[in-house]
Amino acid sequence: MAIRDIFKVSRKTFFNPREWLGYDSLKNQTQTIRSFVKNAATIRKPERTETFDEALQRLDLKEADLRVTAKKYLRYAFLFLSLAILDFIYGLYLIFNHGAFLGLVLALAICILLLAQAFRYHFWFFQIQNRKLGCTFDEWRESLLSKIRKRNPHE
Repeated sequence: MAIRDIFKVSRKTFFNPREWLGYDSLKNQTQTIRSFVKNAATIRKPERTETFDEALQRLDLKEADLRVTAKKYLRYAFLFLSLAILDFIYGLYLIFNHGAFLGLVLALAICILLLAQAFRYHFWFFQIQNRKLGCTFDEWRESLLSKIRKRNPHE
């Protein structure tokens, strides 16, 4: 057996920046992130096209079930909104009282997730309230703004 086969000494033994930087792991992580972003950015086609009333019949739901579900969704939306506000206040507490900038960044990230959940449940509430499936973000926003305008007519 040759000495070279025993020790397996090559230039990569002493100089291998590809392994030092973890190139293969970095490449795999980048591909994974790219696939997540691609899936998140792709608008899926609906499985079936139906009206709100057709969906009620298919799912065998009654008006009382709708009211209960709408109330639940509204409560969830307010719960997540409250948690987001508390989390934001906690982030401000961390930055001003402890100087923890990274704590603020983490609190803001959690706040964004909580606000996304609040939007999700309020949007579902909005669809039930309007008895329409497939509402758009603009319809939701306009509905919210019109309610605000009705409360403050002098502005």
